[in-house]
Amino acid sequence: MATPRLDHVVAHGTPRTGLGLNLHDRYIVCADGFCLSVLAPDPAETYLLPARTLEVGFPTGRPEPWSRWRSYLEPAADEDDPTESVYRYVPVALVRDLIEAHGGEARLLPRQRS
Repeated sequence: MATPRLDHVVAHGTPRTGLGLNLHDRYIVCADGFCLSVLAPDPAETYLLPARTLEVGFPTGRPEPWSRWRSYLEPAADEDDPTESVYRYVPVALVRDLIEAHGGEARLLPRQRS
C-alpha cells in the first residue's frame, strides 16, 4: 500500500522555522477519513534522517493496536482521551501499519497538496 506523504516525512524530515514550528502541513489523511499529525526530525539535523521514530499527534480515533500505542503516549497525557494526545518516538513501522489499517493515505486532489 502506498504511503507517499509518510515516506517523504521519513526521508526528508519536517522543515521548521527558527522557532521550531513546522513549515508544512503535517497531517496525513487516510482513505477512511482517519487523520493524524506526523512529525519527523528537522532536516537541518540531517544526521537523524531517515527517521526511525516519529511524533504522532491528535489522531481522530484511538490508534490500534492500543496495547502497543499506549507506551508511546507523552508523559502526562490522558490515557482516557487518546485523540487529544501526542505519541513520541513511535517506530516508523508502527505508524505505517496504522495508516495501512485505515486504507492507506487518501489520494489528494492537486489543489489539496502541500
